[in-house]
Amino acid sequence: MILLGLLFYSGELTQIFSKRNDFLGKVIKEVKFKGNKNTPDSDLESMIEIKIGKTLTKKILDRDLKNLFNSGFFYFVDIQAEEVSDGIRIIFDLKERPRVKEIEFVGADEVFPADLRDKLPLKDNEVITPQKITKSRDLILQKYRDEGFFLAYVKVELGKPDAKTNLVRVRFVIDEGEEIPVSKINVYGNESIETSEILSVMEMKEEGVFEGGNFKESSFEKDKDTIVAYLKSRGYLDAELIREGTNWEIHWENPEKKDRRVIIVNVKISEGQIYFFNGYTVNHDMSLDGEGRPLFLNKEKNPPETAKDELKPLFSPKEIERSLDYSDGEVGAIFDETRFMRDRGTVNEMYSSKGYLFAQVIPRRKVVSLDRENLEYYENCYSRKSEEERKICENEYSQLHIKRLRQLYNTKPELHGKKFVHVDFNIRENNLAYVENVIIKGNKKTQDRVIRRELLFKQGDLFNSILVNRSRERIYNLGYFKEVNFNMRPGSDQTKMNLIIEVLEQPTGTVSMGGGYGTITGFSIFTEVGENNLNGTGQKISGRLEFGPFRRLFQITWTEPWLYNKPWSLSLSLFYSSRIYNVGAVSITENNNQQSIKEQAIYSRDGAGFTVGIGHRIFINWTHFHRYSPSIYASTNPSSLVSDQVLAEVRRGWQFRSQISNGIAYDIRDNVFNPTQGYDLLFQMDNVGQALGGQSHFDQYRVLAEYYHTWFDYSFFGLFRNNALKRWRVVQEFRSSSLFTYQRVPYYGKQDPIQRPYIQLQDLQFLGGYESLRGWFYNDAKYPTEWRDGAATRMLFSSELRFPIEPTLLWLVAFFDAGALYEEVNRATGVRRDLFTTYDQRVREAQLKDPIGYALSNYYNLNALRKADYTYEELNNPANLVLSGSNIALDKFRFSWGIGLRIQIPVLPLRIYFAQKLKYSGVPDHPFTKFESDNAFQFVFGIGDYRF
Repeated sequence: MILLGLLFYSGELTQIFSKRNDFLGKVIKEVKFKGNKNTPDSDLESMIEIKIGKTLTKKILDRDLKNLFNSGFFYFVDIQAEEVSDGIRIIFDLKERPRVKEIEFVGADEVFPADLRDKLPLKDNEVITPQKITKSRDLILQKYRDEGFFLAYVKVELGKPDAKTNLVRVRFVIDEGEEIPVSKINVYGNESIETSEILSVMEMKEEGVFEGGNFKESSFEKDKDTIVAYLKSRGYLDAELIREGTNWEIHWENPEKKDRRVIIVNVKISEGQIYFFNGYTVNHDMSLDGEGRPLFLNKEKNPPETAKDELKPLFSPKEIERSLDYSDGEVGAIFDETRFMRDRGTVNEMYSSKGYLFAQVIPRRKVVSLDRENLEYYENCYSRKSEEERKICENEYSQLHIKRLRQLYNTKPELHGKKFVHVDFNIRENNLAYVENVIIKGNKKTQDRVIRRELLFKQGDLFNSILVNRSRERIYNLGYFKEVNFNMRPGSDQTKMNLIIEVLEQPTGTVSMGGGYGTITGFSIFTEVGENNLNGTGQKISGRLEFGPFRRLFQITWTEPWLYNKPWSLSLSLFYSSRIYNVGAVSITENNNQQSIKEQAIYSRDGAGFTVGIGHRIFINWTHFHRYSPSIYASTNPSSLVSDQVLAEVRRGWQFRSQISNGIAYDIRDNVFNPTQGYDLLFQMDNVGQALGGQSHFDQYRVLAEYYHTWFDYSFFGLFRNNALKRWRVVQEFRSSSLFTYQRVPYYGKQDPIQRPYIQLQDLQFLGGYESLRGWFYNDAKYPTEWRDGAATRMLFSSELRFPIEPTLLWLVAFFDAGALYEEVNRATGVRRDLFTTYDQRVREAQLKDPIGYALSNYYNLNALRKADYTYEELNNPANLVLSGSNIALDKFRFSWGIGLRIQIPVLPLRIYFAQKLKYSGVPDHPFTKFESDNAFQFVFGIGDYRF
């Protein structure tokens, strides 16, 4: 065996031995590898040019030697040769670098190990090199610096390689050191903008009672951009930060004691002068080539034979100007760079939505000083020497709004000498763009097809920014990814582009145990196991076991969102529940006073059933769905003080219920977890019983509408926060829900509606609690008596204003709720019908028998000696309780308002509110007022978004 070449970790080729030339020029008959434990032979074969049947040359030998070393997998490479019949055998003797068995982080308390792991070049089962170790250590240190831990120290420990697998355990031992807070932020150079304004837009805050003052280098860099953007939004277009005076320094808080370090941040500003808006003009680049064809205009409306005076842009200047935020009526307003950037983006979006991704919007600014000389220069166009000069002057006179500037000059002397900016958008439409390739990156678990099936376009389609943006929202709404970013890269020619989809996966499986408390449902503990992306296929499976004094539940659900890779979904669900209902405290003493003994009126309801459902996506945002849900239920264990209605239900024993639900939904919300714009519409019809059998017989119709509006954006509409799916938007939600229930008769046989009501108690609607009307209770004393027993129809309206503290986690909210219940006259049977029909007669009899006592009890709260909030007639007159056009009025609703927090923890989304009851006063200036007898704020707590 002869040594042909030797390559050590230094990368230098050894001396060529004298017999080496004996093998050059001979045919390779066999190739073998030795020492490769983790690198398959097939991978090695792909790295080398030496192949069976080839002739060995010095060039091939040298290249293979270097290729193997440059792969980074080996620190020693030895190529040997020996003669065999009719040729030679090549043997690669290799010594592999160890690979990563496991990466451990010791001492990482303030930074999540998962955040560190994602950024490291070292990955499990990958080769360990000194360069990767050094870079990994530096990245960890930089991460800690970004988080404000400037004294962090990282030590790398490598375990002993396993003799069989050559795998090594890598351990990063971290000493985080102390976190250094910001004690002071100094702002210099600001002459017009208050320091407090600048501090308010900064993410970084000084240490204080309510602020931790944490310093992050990334926040410091971001704040520099934020400050400049804010100044430009206030008209200071030349604003900048002076590099020499913008920095941060570490000091001792007390130089004498030297026991605590603090950071002082310095920001030095150059405001420059303020600029004012002077309108837009829109022009298209009509340049022609040597053959008279447009260079930059769209070719679809302008074929080669089009005459110059017949050239047509895709959008006319008037169409574009109408879509812009700024208008000519705002000439003289402070020039807001943010609005200008948004307008420029609007024009780009108009073109990219039609496939013109390569369209260029080139802004050209012309600055006019508001002084007499400038105004007279444009006002005296007639004095120009040539006709061409006069035309140019007259055109500029119109474009630059000289007439309006003259008015400002005459009426606002404080504007004399100020600069006015006119922007001319010059548009080059260029070519249509087609999607050549869609490349997906970052999905380690999720299968490519799960992402691709959410795309509203395919490879080869015309690029459409509306479909691209909606596709990104659909992928994010799957809930599998922390981030979803779309990037464009040039394609193989000027009409093609490649779309890169980069995703950052997040955990989709949940194993949780915890407790919850609802102001209505009481305390409960639960265990829930779920996987929202089963094996990366997008299937969902979950199981929940809940136990508490008032509620017990077992439920398991499985959903396939794309059945056979088609936009059809299949869902199967099985449940068993047992719940104790508290229908109010009842006095068991003769006098109804504060010393009355209260006994609870409670009963239990048990139920079990399953659901089979299918759904289908149609068009882009539409879905229709259909479900069949049979179940059995029974009410048991009533206390002695429950109503006759409950006792009758208990006597009925186990009941069968059969239900079919059909619905259609339209959803264009940008984010289903935390919407900031768009709306959601739903219409659902439930058919219960009748031809389906069972003891319940009714039709139920549900109409839901949600609308989300963004008032403004902390991130200046994404100007310097580039993740479009996470913006610091102040959002208002408007929500309306109406549920109408109509009694029907059985299709088979007969059923006594008194003994077995067609609409059972659990199918009635109640009002109050977190789910419907915050601050009110199901059996509230200010409800009509009929409402406390449930009604057939419920209407709810709500508006919630949300301020993001951290968009993915915490929101501060202010809300206003309204709700009402209505009865269906056909549902009143037996004694209850008599109460409805004889109400007027009973009122007249009471008035005649004791007119003074009736008036006092009707209009005044005798216990509190003040006027009652509602008269007895207002509360309980059946004419006011039935569903009719005249009763859908403000005085029939109950209202509340309050503030609270939305805590968006993935496993346990919490909702905490303080709500106050309101009533309609009828006074135009103050239509809603608080109750004198009940004006305290109620604590309301809920888990999840299970609101109407």
